[in-house]
Amino acid sequence: LLYRSSHNMGDTFSKPYPINQKSGEVSSHGENGPILKQGLGIGRYAVWQGGNDLKFARSMNFGRSFTPAIKVNDDNEKSYHSFQAMEVGPDGTIYVIWLDGRGKKSNLPGTSSLYIARSLDRGASFEKNIKIAGDACPCCRPALTFDNSGNVYVAWRHVYKDQNRVVATSMSKDKGLTWSEKTLVTEKGWKVNGCPHSGPSIEFQNGKLFVVWYSGSGNRATLQAGISDDEGKSFKYLGDVQGNVLDSNHPDIQMIAGEAWVIFQGRDSKSDDGWGNIRPWLLKISSDGSFSEPEPIPFLGGSVAYPYLFAGSGGRIYGTWTEIYDKGPQVILCRGRINS
Repeated sequence: LLYRSSHNMGDTFSKPYPINQKSGEVSSHGENGPILKQGLGIGRYAVWQGGNDLKFARSMNFGRSFTPAIKVNDDNEKSYHSFQAMEVGPDGTIYVIWLDGRGKKSNLPGTSSLYIARSLDRGASFEKNIKIAGDACPCCRPALTFDNSGNVYVAWRHVYKDQNRVVATSMSKDKGLTWSEKTLVTEKGWKVNGCPHSGPSIEFQNGKLFVVWYSGSGNRATLQAGISDDEGKSFKYLGDVQGNVLDSNHPDIQMIAGEAWVIFQGRDSKSDDGWGNIRPWLLKISSDGSFSEPEPIPFLGGSVAYPYLFAGSGGRIYGTWTEIYDKGPQVILCRGRINS
């Protein structure tokens, strides 16, 4: 696992710096990719699946070197700990959530448990693992975010006995130690006897909790959205937000300039009879629940997978994704500016 950085807003990038020290241990497939986050100040934090465990390493010198990896999961079971997500809270607390193979006897067959662990010492160690929920879709990456008071929110795809899979959320008022009963974002989910490998994305700002996710319900590939103004106790369903984009999937939501911006992948319905290469798109969801038509983002022409969006300083925004070609994948950066 390697890290590169840019000090000129993406014009050039540094040489690659190694993050992990054990060759061949990094597992990355589908949504189960490594996560990198910036801490308060000089800290850089990375988490990934290494073998059967979740591994974490940190850099306290702007990414020029990383400490030896430590385990995040506190068990020694030869089970899976994967599809991880990580965020740094307003006070610097590091939270890692993931899908876990523990709980097979109590969970529905083929489902996972949702766990969380936190670090209060900037990644030097992690506290005990806490189970948030069971019966989670086993390969849809969960998501987490915070509000202005430091309350923690998580979202995942929950599974019922009839294979109905519904996006759910939960909230913690004590920094992740205890969790509320789950709230379903919609009453009806997606009945599918299989895992779609596509988890929800969640963000909070100005009293609003936004959730966006992929669904194949009704034999259509759609992006659906919901918004809550009561700390996730209830949601207003916003419906499909992908417009005319076909094969839409893998949304990533970020709060930029007071609005929820969503980057996702999909095909242009007007290109090659709807079978043009998958490309990146961008839309905005306002606090009142209205949303814009998706706009295409420039790309290099390959088939785009797993786009992510980041807010820069000075009105700049950045999109990253992988483009797939016959000769292999390439990591792409696209830069933009917010128009007032």
